[in-house]
Amino acid sequence: MLMLVAWSVLPFLWTFQTSIKFTRDVAAKKPVLWGYETTANAYRAFWLDEDDINMWSVLVYILAVAAICLILGQIGKRVRHSWPWFTAAVGVIFVALWRFPRIWEVNDEYDFLINSIVVTVLTMLISLSIGLLAGYGLARYTGISGAVILIVALGFRALPRTAFVLPYFFGAKEIDDWLASSGVGSWDFPFIDFPGIDTLQILDTRLAIVLALVAVNQPFTIWMFRSFFMEVPKEIEEAAMMDGATRLQAFRRVIIPMMWPAIIATGLFTMLLAYNEYLFVRVLAPTEWTLPVAIVSLTGGESSRTITEAAAASVSITLPIVVVIILFQKHLVKGLGAGAVKG
Repeated sequence: MLMLVAWSVLPFLWTFQTSIKFTRDVAAKKPVLWGYETTANAYRAFWLDEDDINMWSVLVYILAVAAICLILGQIGKRVRHSWPWFTAAVGVIFVALWRFPRIWEVNDEYDFLINSIVVTVLTMLISLSIGLLAGYGLARYTGISGAVILIVALGFRALPRTAFVLPYFFGAKEIDDWLASSGVGSWDFPFIDFPGIDTLQILDTRLAIVLALVAVNQPFTIWMFRSFFMEVPKEIEEAAMMDGATRLQAFRRVIIPMMWPAIIATGLFTMLLAYNEYLFVRVLAPTEWTLPVAIVSLTGGESSRTITEAAAASVSITLPIVVVIILFQKHLVKGLGAGAVKG
């Protein structure tokens, strides 16, 4: 196990070491593994637009936000109604993200981070909402059409993503051409500023990425939730319906509270799929990139400086996922072991 852990962690440690080195040490013929000077120039060059910013102040800002969220999360674990505390922690994160570019001058890569967060959150919320209802319906329905839907969903999931990306691209382009020719696309919709577009269009927006990722990842969430719902006895919801609840009320008030570990586990997997997506973002959004696309654009350069910046970006994009997995590790294990649920 120790050898396996070392083998798995070594690439991340190597990347982190590269991100804090000077260019001369990265470009050296022999790898410089120790005794080198450390610097935060790569992080400053990737995220910030000023060369004289004190990175210690940035680190203190990030640690302060993390500490506040950790305190709110710990309080939420110890009180009966925990959702206000976790909601407050999410609010602190959003306020911190909103304030950061107003305190320091940031590069375009910060916009790519916001794109990654928006795309991931929207994909996860939509996929979980549809997957819960579809998984529950397919788990309780025993007709032949349900089996056909599951087989078709599994077939779509098995297809390579290259089979989907061009149809989505041409479909979005045709819709944009129709909107432009009809004059609808020239209308100004202020409320559409949130998805990242100023006028009504599909291609090169966060909306296109979210729609494509939801469609591609939806079979996964449906199959996951169906397997979880299959282990929940029907008698539980039937008892609630005998007490006067409708099927929807029984689903919302009885089944959903039992499914939280499964929801968190499926949500984490969906988050990873959306957060690390490259192909759909690169094709459907030529300018509205997410962080994985921005990192790949750096690794294609011949300069050693771009290598250190790519390493810094890789560490920056990985650490939030590691923190989320650590925070929800217990729920993840419960969700993966939800097959042991008994009535």
